[in-house]
Amino acid sequence: MSIRLSRPCIEDPTRYIAECHLGKRVVMDKLCDILRNKGAKELKCSIRLGVARFELDGRSVMIYQSGRVDIRRIQSMGEAREVMEQIMYMVKDALSDISS
Repeated sequence: MSIRLSRPCIEDPTRYIAECHLGKRVVMDKLCDILRNKGAKELKCSIRLGVARFELDGRSVMIYQSGRVDIRRIQSMGEAREVMEQIMYMVKDALSDISS
């Protein structure tokens, strides 16, 4: 799992956007079903566009079909790792057998 803190968030310059990668492609219809079933807050999921967006513990998360994950409002690398582990656990059944 690769993680890097990139540019500061526009709404709060003391927090960052963490750019991560799941290491595999995402099966979008499975992902959307999983997130719906888990009651993901403010879920917007587009199979056609290959992206899902939702709120998780006060952070905005975007998961792309390519396996890329952007997490907004992160304060540190350790926090990014914890959130990423939580996301990996949530979406593991939507990961493709094919690496990206």
